[in-house]
Amino acid sequence: MHVSPDPITTQEQAARERDNLLDHFARGLYCAMASFSGGHGEPGEEALAKSRAVADDYLAAYEEWLVKIAADNAAPGPQ
Repeated sequence: MHVSPDPITTQEQAARERDNLLDHFARGLYCAMASFSGGHGEPGEEALAKSRAVADDYLAAYEEWLVKIAADNAAPGPQ
């Protein structure tokens, strides 16, 4: 089943979605590293803050890539 989310139409919605993505990415990074090193359990605030910083870097790079793709697609002429 395919579920289409409601479109994001405001800066506030975009900021909330970005924040949610960062939380998911940070927890995923923590869980991946914890399972690799044999750890488990809920991440502490410090671990989440460090994971969130890494996730923010990745998300920022992805956003830059999306903007570039959108600009290339909007440019006139052959692609």
